[in-house]
Amino acid sequence: MSGLQRNTARLFSNGGKLFVVALDHPQSFGVMPGLENPDRILALCAMAPIDGFILNVGLAERMSAPALIQKKLILRTSLAGSSLGSSYPNVHENVVSPERALELGADAALMMLVMGGEDYLSMQQVARDIDAFHSLHIPCIVEILAEDFAKTNSLEIQMTGARIAAEIGADVVKAFFTPDFGKVVSGCPVPLILAGGPKEVAPQVFAKEALELGAKGFAFGRNVFQHPDPKAIIGELDAILRPRSK
Repeated sequence: MSGLQRNTARLFSNGGKLFVVALDHPQSFGVMPGLENPDRILALCAMAPIDGFILNVGLAERMSAPALIQKKLILRTSLAGSSLGSSYPNVHENVVSPERALELGADAALMMLVMGGEDYLSMQQVARDIDAFHSLHIPCIVEILAEDFAKTNSLEIQMTGARIAAEIGADVVKAFFTPDFGKVVSGCPVPLILAGGPKEVAPQVFAKEALELGAKGFAFGRNVFQHPDPKAIIGELDAILRPRSK
């Protein structure tokens, strides 16, 4: 077993599943509801049954706190524009080096693959970045987005993007729930974790269906940090992910 295989396996060391809370949104949206005080939400979630967090480099050093030291750090390494920008880029450049990720103790790097339009640019960039992180045995999680963001939750975008991500070296794919989600999972030859789903449906509903179709975990953001009781919703989702025998 190589160092990369060992580090990837460790992501799923808790019952073969991975549950992380995504707190990386402010790199695009700035201050947003639920994340006004990042230390508060980190402390609250630290007491809940999650495996770790997705964080930007600016908050990653918070993970050295005693309450967080055992949680996994998924480091967001890619950067796009802000919500105030005039356009949405089809390439999310990686701006954090593999060496910096190691210094911060990252368990994995998270980057974005943008499908549609001139997506060969995004594919080439992500493939190069995966190669760079793999040279230091750092697992890479690739999230699937659409150039036309409104199409991100479409089956075609997620199914095609998940397979392409795996083919260019992703160790784990982070995909959004779609109709016929089983096709996204079955067509992806690496572990797939669920990023999110329809806003009009309770996350417990599509999370349960995604697991039944083969997903290996959750990477939820707004569904957790904008919930009235983040700790309670984490508990409910973890009970679906890793049911305890009574």
